[in-house]
Amino acid sequence: MSLREVLVTRYCADRSVERRNAVIDAYCHLCARGARKFKRPYNDRADLEQVAAIGLIKAAANYRPEMQTPFQAYAWIMIVGELMHYVRDHERLVRTPRTLIALEKRYAETWEALTKANHREPTTTELAAALGVGAETVAELRSLRRAEHVSLPEPDSPDGPERIDLLADTSLGIALEERIALAMAVDELAERERTIVLGTYGAGLTQAELAARLSLSQSQVSKLLARALSKLRSAA
Repeated sequence: MSLREVLVTRYCADRSVERRNAVIDAYCHLCARGARKFKRPYNDRADLEQVAAIGLIKAAANYRPEMQTPFQAYAWIMIVGELMHYVRDHERLVRTPRTLIALEKRYAETWEALTKANHREPTTTELAAALGVGAETVAELRSLRRAEHVSLPEPDSPDGPERIDLLADTSLGIALEERIALAMAVDELAERERTIVLGTYGAGLTQAELAARLSLSQSQVSKLLARALSKLRSAA
């Protein structure tokens, strides 16, 4: 058992303010990680860390050992949930130019067409030429899509909590403990299967986009997704 886990165990046995603060101090690195993940040009990292800290405090207050869920996983999903709501609320205040909104659908269609034609992700120059716009506009379109979709974790990421951040959204209509259990089931999938499931249902990527990222054919992605979903149904 790590020192952090010992602190959580001690806090659960005696929920004093002192022991709660020790737990928060031990896991405050998750707040910095969450702030980095949700940093946007229009928000401040210090503000994000404060929002993340609220999620961490809520996690410490609500965590119970009988959940049989690692505290780090529980805290991370609470932190990401807080950050999701904060960033989305602020994104509504950022007015996106209508020209970009009109181009966004064409951008997605062009990206997919060029990917299929060239069997790789298109470059900025290729997209700009196909859309008849400048490279700066393509960069803005990419930023717009990143704001709308949760980023896909790296397939070889060593950090366990990163595996579950795509299930932090309360709009899924699934209880928190069930979301964490689902996340752990996803974590038992093979690397490519996990990436495809998270990319499809969390990051909002198309099978063509995933195929390009993973150097696979679209039919291979489709088969891997079907196999992964079958495994998840069996684990339920």
